[in-house]
Amino acid sequence: MPISKTGTLNRTAPATSGITALVGAVKTIKISNTGFTLLELIVVIMIMGMIASLVIPRISSFHAGEMKRTSRRLASLIQQLTQDSALTKEHYRLYFNLDSSEYWTVLVEESVRESDHVILLFEKPIGKPSHLPEGILFEDIMTAQKGMVTEGEVFSEFYPIGIESMTIHLKEGESHFTLVANPLTGRVKTFDHYLEETNPI
Repeated sequence: MPISKTGTLNRTAPATSGITALVGAVKTIKISNTGFTLLELIVVIMIMGMIASLVIPRISSFHAGEMKRTSRRLASLIQQLTQDSALTKEHYRLYFNLDSSEYWTVLVEESVRESDHVILLFEKPIGKPSHLPEGILFEDIMTAQKGMVTEGEVFSEFYPIGIESMTIHLKEGESHFTLVANPLTGRVKTFDHYLEETNPI
């Protein structure tokens, strides 16, 4: 029995001292974490600066890339409509809604009213409206018929012999893109800034 008591005492003593040491360590950590030294603050600021220098350019390049992709999609659509109109001899319209950031295409069909021989125009939508990516807006659109439009709807005409001249300004934050369509060929030039001229081609 004395041996077992001695063994029990030998086991209890190290456990108690271990707990005491752990509590002391926790207290030490809490005390050391109550504030930062000047050196620690400098190191933290340097690390945050390094992270920002890596992340911010990537975010900016991502947004710039999205603007370029959007410009290419619109340019391709304009060129495709120009070609389709020339090949099929059909009349198309490309609509833009500056409030909802949507655009869509319609086929314009003509019919002559027999009573007074007035030409009537009927629009047949082609596909569903497309939306600009989130954050990208139509800043304004200029056409030969309407001039500069900054809100609501506007459209540009596509005829077999050519298209209505148009300039599209896209905006995302402080970034601007300009698309200018050639009325004879339908080819589109893009610029990575806001271009004031309506037809610089």
